[in-house]
Parts: sequence; C-alpha cells; structure tokens
Amino acid sequence: MVRKKLPRTLTQEEFEKLFAEATKIYTSTKSKRKHRINQYRVAMLLGFEGGMRISEICGYQEKVPPLTKDRVTQNQIRIISGKGGKDRIVPKPKRFSQKAINMLPLTIGRRALQKFITQLGEKVLGKEISFHTLRHGFCSHLVNSGRPLHEVQMLAGHSRLDTTGIYLHANPEKAIKGAQDAF
Repeated sequence: MVRKKLPRTLTQEEFEKLFAEATKIYTSTKSKRKHRINQYRVAMLLGFEGGMRISEICGYQEKVPPLTKDRVTQNQIRIISGKGGKDRIVPKPKRFSQKAINMLPLTIGRRALQKFITQLGEKVLGKEISFHTLRHGFCSHLVNSGRPLHEVQMLAGHSRLDTTGIYLHANPEKAIKGAQDAF
C-alpha cells in the first residue's frame, strides 16, 4: 500500500501575508524589476485563488502554452492542462483586474517564480513552501469552506476523487471537532 503524505497547505491568512509582502516588495522596488514583481503577484493570485499549476500559468515547453488573456472571461478561466491533457475551468480570482489580464501571457520563468515563492515563504511565514503549496491552499480552502468534494475535484482537474480526498485530512482539528459534535 502506497502511503500518501498530507500536502503542505496555506491558509487564507497566510496567503494574505505573502501577498502583502509581495506588494510591499513591488512598491519599494526600482522600476527595472517592478514589472517582474508584479507578474509574480499575478501568478500568486492565479495559484491560490484559481488553483492553477505553475505550468498552466507560465507554460511548459511545447506541451503546455502559457495562460493568455483570450482564455479569461468575466468570472472564469479556461485552463489548457499538461497534466493528462485535460482542459478545465477555474474561477477567475476576484482581485484579478483588467490590468492583470492585460499582462498575460506572463513572461516570467517557472524557476524564477518558484524561487520567489520559496524565499517569500521563508521570509514571511518561516516555512518551506513551493508554488504548488498555493494550489494545495486553494483546494484545502474550498474543502474547509464546505464545498462538495466533487466540485473541488473538477476545479482542481483531478481525475480521481481519492486524490482530492487528501484535502479532507488537511485540517484534522476540524474533523475531530466535527466527529465530537456528532456524538
């Protein structure tokens, strides 16, 4: 039996701290790097509030094209996924403004974005995170907000419900409290 580890996740509060620090870096940065930092901020919103993978935002080789503005509508984003070749629809983040849409496609590299997120996590939260941690935070937040598991599965693009089911275990305190309340 293969044992699945619980994913590293972020809470909404932790994401807000990360995003606030990224915004602070953006406002204090010289104009040469300002555009790049702003692209990191846009990618962060897509990762946490849209549940997108880094490759779905930045692209990956010839297999996955980067996100373009023609795939963004008023309240949703159509994702062309490299994972299993399935397309899916995700919610457009509320803070994803027209200015952010006009920045698409982002011109940042996957490794540079990953490094920025890792360093930001260490600096702000004192913990090791990756860009994928934002996606885990998206799924955990939805499950903990009471969204049905099959909806989270659809939004995350998981082919199997048991993959999505790992987010049920991401908040053991809530599960224990719920079990105690049942008796």
